[in-house]
Amino acid sequence: EVPDILNGIHHLIAQELVDPDSLGVMGWSNGAILAIALTTDYPEMFKAVAPGAGDVNWTSDYGNCEFGVSFDESYLGGPPWRMLEEYIEKSPLFRFERVVTPTLISFGSEDRAVPTEQGWQHFRALQQIGKAPVRFLLYPGEPHGFRRISHQKRKMEEEIAWFDYYLFGKKTYTETLAARVLPESAPLALLARRQQIRQSNGQYGEMVNGILVPETVSLSDTLQVGRFEVTRAQWQAFRPQASYPAGRDNYPAAAISFEDARAYTTWLSEKTGQRYRLPSTGELKMLQKLAGKQENNLAYWAGYDPTPDERQALAAQIAKHDPDLLLMPAGSCPPGNSTEQDTPLLYDLDGNVAEWSVNKTGSGESSGASAATVRDKRTGLTGQPPQGFVGLRVVRE
Repeated sequence: EVPDILNGIHHLIAQELVDPDSLGVMGWSNGAILAIALTTDYPEMFKAVAPGAGDVNWTSDYGNCEFGVSFDESYLGGPPWRMLEEYIEKSPLFRFERVVTPTLISFGSEDRAVPTEQGWQHFRALQQIGKAPVRFLLYPGEPHGFRRISHQKRKMEEEIAWFDYYLFGKKTYTETLAARVLPESAPLALLARRQQIRQSNGQYGEMVNGILVPETVSLSDTLQVGRFEVTRAQWQAFRPQASYPAGRDNYPAAAISFEDARAYTTWLSEKTGQRYRLPSTGELKMLQKLAGKQENNLAYWAGYDPTPDERQALAAQIAKHDPDLLLMPAGSCPPGNSTEQDTPLLYDLDGNVAEWSVNKTGSGESSGASAATVRDKRTGLTGQPPQGFVGLRVVRE
């Protein structure tokens, strides 16, 4: 097979379809055996290689592979004690001093078809020889063919980063690895950005003319929205008679009618001298698309993503409990709008409480998931939330 592969490569080079100075090769199982053979026998030809589950030593494969006897005797013509020279000749392990190609090795820890020890031999030889950069990725619990989606994804990301660096000179592999270990959207990476959240005596918001008002952040030149849903402490500035349990100032205000929500924005505008309003239905739908991956919704409380029939059954269970037992302090779940370093963090965009908006006719619509509802992944709908789980978020113009 190796001569056929080389003929194909030379043909593509002659057609000017590939760059001979940026050749990489990868393969799995038999494909890995061929990739290893290419970089062993033609060490200067390839700039990067990513073999997965490939044999390098047929003598040990004979004793460790689950079908080693039948395969190796058929492939090599007999057992290693009778054909030692043939086994050594076919095993690239004994020629690895020639290898200079940066090598990324992948294996499953439970592989019995190509035993994991083949990967260890490959890695250890290149590591000890020291001529080729080498990295060995061992995926726990995986057999010869990876089953877990997370492992398949990780393997692809690692290989892309390897080739990006060694073929195209993109950011160093160490930088790529660091970004994967701690993505910018990870809660740990967002701690510094959380410090920008405004508070007054432990209550979310900022003081304006002696009133605790919602903090707003800019999403565009024309749209500033509340970082959080309006909290109970902020609502009590408008409705002092509202009574809440102690210690829950930063919980979202809930059981709010559309009329009261709109009255709050009018009052807030009068008290601050700035114009506040409820978001339009279109604006609110846009915000919901920015929601974080994990919100305080019915799926969280059920422990799974319920079907429509299951949601109806769960609604009866939800009705048995005080909403306060299901609501969380604002910002308890990972934020939305967090993929870019310079974008403001927004919280509870599709969870905790549903939110009021104004539709094209000027009427109120409550939408979005809440602790009592969840967005249907197929239809995108959330259903009507119970009144005890409806609050608001403000827009400042």
